[in-house]
Amino acid sequence: MPKNYQATMAAIRSAYGHRLRAADYRDLMNMHSVAEIVAFLKETEGYGELLQGLEPNYTHRGYLEMLLNRNLFTQCLHFCSLEHLQHTPFFRFFIYDYEIRELIKKIQLIPSGPEAYISAMDAWLDPYLSFSQEKLARAETPAEIIEAVAQTPYAAVLRKFSSKGDIVRDYSACEIGLRACCMERILKEAEETVKGDDLDALKTLIGEQIDLINLINAYRLKRIFSVEEDMLREMMLPIDGRLPKRVMEQLYAAPDLGAFIEVLQTTHYGRMLDGLSSAETPESVRLEHAFQTLRWKSARTALHFSGHAAVSLYAVHVLYQIEVRNLITIIEAIRYGKSVPYIQSLLITED
Repeated sequence: MPKNYQATMAAIRSAYGHRLRAADYRDLMNMHSVAEIVAFLKETEGYGELLQGLEPNYTHRGYLEMLLNRNLFTQCLHFCSLEHLQHTPFFRFFIYDYEIRELIKKIQLIPSGPEAYISAMDAWLDPYLSFSQEKLARAETPAEIIEAVAQTPYAAVLRKFSSKGDIVRDYSACEIGLRACCMERILKEAEETVKGDDLDALKTLIGEQIDLINLINAYRLKRIFSVEEDMLREMMLPIDGRLPKRVMEQLYAAPDLGAFIEVLQTTHYGRMLDGLSSAETPESVRLEHAFQTLRWKSARTALHFSGHAAVSLYAVHVLYQIEVRNLITIIEAIRYGKSVPYIQSLLITED
């Protein structure tokens, strides 16, 4: 009988029980400084231990945001350590995400020399990566970057784009290629680790997240840049989600934003977006918020009905990402003196 890792799943659900609630967000939105936010979070179950050594009045906004992002990573590591899942296929999916981020960062900074990446890299990641971060940092050319990751699946992606020209010049296509490689790896490892109904639940969750990421990106590109069909298709993750290819093609081919929304409304996701027209915020903000809310709902549903730790971990990772994004939104909005209603319109919270 396949192992479901019940102890890990129970720990994840228990930890998620310490999430920020609507009342916490109301209090946070009415604060006036980073110091007040730090003092508040230090008293919560979810962030008290993380922030216990900080002096609120001397905590820099950037440092707090770094701690919040790193905590997301270390929480997932902790969950995996409970039943020694660190080296089990699929359970490193969140590490793959950070590996991609570091590679993309390095590619972006090649023109500025190795020192630029050394200043920007997250050095605390080094023990967990599947390649040497030091070797990556010293790389000065695309060929040396490929050599630094030669033992990973990313090398084949980088070789592909390097053979077509300069991977820096083709940065966007290279990033999409790397992210697609990561997602294909996650799906392959999911099938190696999870079986039956649990695998169906996990693939549904991942598929919905892929759909929503592509819908968010396609909407932005249509609205802001009026991107044509062929270019739009090239800028999407080339991984099948839950939406049929036929529908995705219709969305990409929509001649304008209005037609895009009409097609969207015929889908399962579009039907879940009813009621937006009555909101007071601009449609662009409402739709962005609605897409992110659907990502949250998809993950919450998966976590609630999960029968396997792999489903629970993937779901809670999405949910924690959204919570951290909420906190950073509040921090930045308070910094720029935004109103509470405006901040509220940007947050993804429980009803």
